[in-house]
Amino acid sequence: MKQGSAFAITVALACASFQASAADAIGQRYIDQLVQGGPASVSQAAQGMFHTNYRDQEVLDVAAEVLAQRYRTAAGNSEADAYAWVCKALAASGNGRYKNLLTQVGESDNRKLTRHCSKAAKSLSAGGSTFVPGSVNLAHYRATGGNSTGGASTSYAPTPAQALTGYGAPAQQAQAGKPTGSFRDVAIGMSMDQVNAILGAPSGTFAHQTGKAWIPFNFQGKDVARVVNLYKGQGRVIFSQASVYSSVWRVLEVQQNPNETGYP
Repeated sequence: MKQGSAFAITVALACASFQASAADAIGQRYIDQLVQGGPASVSQAAQGMFHTNYRDQEVLDVAAEVLAQRYRTAAGNSEADAYAWVCKALAASGNGRYKNLLTQVGESDNRKLTRHCSKAAKSLSAGGSTFVPGSVNLAHYRATGGNSTGGASTSYAPTPAQALTGYGAPAQQAQAGKPTGSFRDVAIGMSMDQVNAILGAPSGTFAHQTGKAWIPFNFQGKDVARVVNLYKGQGRVIFSQASVYSSVWRVLEVQQNPNETGYP
């Protein structure tokens, strides 16, 4: 039993370390929503990060910078709601470097921000390097389309199981930014990176928590949250995770719909 627990902890730490190493496809999408979009896009990104306890520090720093630059001018419920979600997302990461910022936002004149951000700040323990507002160049991210590497791409190598089922073939032939197929080529179990290689970037995306997040005996945390990618005129692809210890989102369902608007 002790060996099993130790193994689970090791896996969790390994996955957390992998996720923190660089912004993945999901992270790049979050960055794009945060720096390019309005309150609705910021809210969608922050909710997705919150529900999945997203921990990539580069993405979190972008979210923190957006919050630091905009929270003082939040006018109206939609903006306050968006930045309240950013506070919750930063707190959900468990990273103490954002405690000072959340404390500062929690002392604002906006009631919603005061309530949510002060609570978020209290949930964090100070530690490590402290985030400094102004340290992230948002203009750079806007200029590079949300990609801090300026468009660098990575290749994909399928697992033996994927090679047998043919899942890896479309992604192996894909080039960054150039779709290689259609909805007919998307299969259950594919990773989000594979789907992006086949269909290209979605028109819109959103995330939501599932009822399984409240099941006491769902120890692995399977399917506690989902990410939905929308493709205008084609349909939707719904992703989930095998467990909270996994950093890979895989296709759970494909919904073809020629009337899909492409936006939440």
